[in-house]
Amino acid sequence: MKQLILPLELPPALEAKDFIVSNANEEAFLWLRRWPNWPNRCLAIYGEKGCGKTHLSNIWKMTTQARYLSGQEFNTIDLEVLFESPPVFVLDDAHLIEKEEKLFHFYNHLLHAKGALLLLSRTPPAHWGTILPDLRSRLNAIPALKIQAPDEALLFQVIQKLFSDFQLAVDDAVISFLLKYIERSFESARFWVNTLNTYALTKHRSITIPLMREILMQEGLVEKHL
Repeated sequence: MKQLILPLELPPALEAKDFIVSNANEEAFLWLRRWPNWPNRCLAIYGEKGCGKTHLSNIWKMTTQARYLSGQEFNTIDLEVLFESPPVFVLDDAHLIEKEEKLFHFYNHLLHAKGALLLLSRTPPAHWGTILPDLRSRLNAIPALKIQAPDEALLFQVIQKLFSDFQLAVDDAVISFLLKYIERSFESARFWVNTLNTYALTKHRSITIPLMREILMQEGLVEKHL
């Protein structure tokens, strides 16, 4: 059987109406809706890759016109350039920020300018191993909300949305079948939807249970992503 070619991902639907609220993410979602009533106008949301942090931040960004920066971008960009921008930011992968003094001055600037900051990361700020005491105390004071691992009901809806992002209508029975075999994680759901879409396009077939069985039988593929 031909080796699968993974597709380029289409831009996901990231508007508020597209976000699926569940027990796994409700607390973080409700905190975003409290804006601007956050302590010091700062909030941290953390969780595994693909859990919806970016989607949530995009909802907030559309409301506040916040500037988006990755942790790696923050490491290299000049602070004076950031200070010229409106003081409202999303820092994604914030756990990858290496310049502690820089982050400390940036945070103080936001407080002084009555700005706002949404941190996104894999782990809570308290677990980043921050060495600078003043920065560590400030980060630890930011409310940190975890997006939990999805239950089956949420993962079902997430897979529906991912197929919808590809403009695909897939039968509920197919999704239920898929859930029996994949890891219960957002990242796994995204991998399998991308894989099924590519395979179906390659074979010029619809996504059905028989097609899914063909993929699941490929040696090592399931084990690699469990």
